[in-house]
Amino acid sequence: MKSISGIPVHAEVPLSDITSFRIGGPASAVVTPRSETELCTVLKSAAELDVPYKIIGFGSNILAPDEGYQGVVIRLGQPFFEAEINGCSVRCSAGDSLAGIARKSIAAGLSGMEGLAGIPGSVGGACAMNAGAYGAEMKQILSSVRIIRDGAVLDTVVSDADMGVRRSVFSAPGTILLSATLTLREDDGNAQERMNDFMQRRKSKQPLDLPSAGSVFKRPEGHFAGQLIEQCGLKGTSVGGAQVSAKHAGFIVNTGGATCQDVSTLVRLIQDTVFQETGVALERELKYWNEV
Repeated sequence: MKSISGIPVHAEVPLSDITSFRIGGPASAVVTPRSETELCTVLKSAAELDVPYKIIGFGSNILAPDEGYQGVVIRLGQPFFEAEINGCSVRCSAGDSLAGIARKSIAAGLSGMEGLAGIPGSVGGACAMNAGAYGAEMKQILSSVRIIRDGAVLDTVVSDADMGVRRSVFSAPGTILLSATLTLREDDGNAQERMNDFMQRRKSKQPLDLPSAGSVFKRPEGHFAGQLIEQCGLKGTSVGGAQVSAKHAGFIVNTGGATCQDVSTLVRLIQDTVFQETGVALERELKYWNEV
């Protein structure tokens, strides 16, 4: 199949090409809808043909399987419309870059996304996992969303209960996020400076030179995951091509040729060791393929 109703379909695409970990075998098909209508068409076709599918954004928080995926990967990897800024309100597509929207908002004289500017994911992915950094999280600014749920397109106001610690009710497979409206604040004159500071901190502390999927674990209450992992002597520990970053123990990096099995084995080793030595149970922030 080369297309669905004129929408290009690419066959046998390595998941390592479309996830930031650079891990994963081939997907049977990958399609990137260019509009809400095209997305609905693809979903309808998959249902009619009884073909399994996965919804992903930029693939920046996903560990893909070594064996690949016998189904269709639907990538919300490009915006369906140009982001709209009206006063302190920003309406953007699920396929927009979160970092790009942060920069646009600051350029428009708004504040509230400075801490999010370094997160290398899509707006949809950020909403789905309530992404956050440096004291900022999507929950603080997300006011309403447009979603597909149970086959229906819905516009809904976001409540506090919808967003948790690195999770939200707006995540696949139950919900597909189409767009989001963010409510920001007027810039106090220092937003650009704050963003630059956060970006510099990220560059100096995080292993941005090697493929990874960002922070592997959620922050446990009263602790920092990276500090616990380092205290347990695991910094630099490797399983195959997967390594606990020597720069920041909260990250697992692909030093070359890492497999899904390497990463998942290392994740379990970290969790077991930290629990045995500290009594703290680390919960994954990283999503495995069966959770997407």
